[in-house]
Amino acid sequence: MNKIGISTDSLQAIFFDFDGVLAECMYVKTEAFAQLFETFGEKIVKKIVKHHVENGGISRYVKIKYYYSEYLNEQISEEKLNDIAQQFSDMVVKKVIESPWVDGAKEFLEKYYEIIDLYIITGTPTNEMELIVKKRDMEKYFKGIYGTPDTKPILVKRIINENEYDREKTIYIGDCLSDYHDVMEADISFLGRVHKGTNSVFPNNVPTISDFFDVLK
Repeated sequence: MNKIGISTDSLQAIFFDFDGVLAECMYVKTEAFAQLFETFGEKIVKKIVKHHVENGGISRYVKIKYYYSEYLNEQISEEKLNDIAQQFSDMVVKKVIESPWVDGAKEFLEKYYEIIDLYIITGTPTNEMELIVKKRDMEKYFKGIYGTPDTKPILVKRIINENEYDREKTIYIGDCLSDYHDVMEADISFLGRVHKGTNSVFPNNVPTISDFFDVLK
């Protein structure tokens, strides 16, 4: 694994994905997608779960619309899309709030939140992410919490411009390939979180960690 250390002298801002980066809750949303589509059969569910796991940072609205179009050959209405997305939210919020921290994440935030500007930028809807952060008593750590409908590249660029950060002194921490591609579009550094027991999905030159104790060392 290509390890990296973080120097507080060189960073102005850190942007975090949430699921699988700060909280161990990827499985919660994987199970929710499987349950939402279980009536369409095991073959469809396997395709959906595979896509979701490989594209963890993408908005649920985009995923649901894609699954209906590509796997079910159906154009979903906005009303139905919103209804299914709400069902998804109802299924996952409480479980995400109760999910465990990624090892070392809380210690990392506690050590650096008064030194470096910290942000959450996620594919989860903003209002839902704000609720989760509040219920987990994490609000003090973050200068901002952002989610959909805006995309990650748009949000990263906006925050950098509004705060006049040096782009070379910012970094995004994510756990899926879609996070990496988004950050390449935003033109900042990227640190990948690779879940223990799994292989890295990132290019070989991308630095990675298995948990935040790797960084704190």
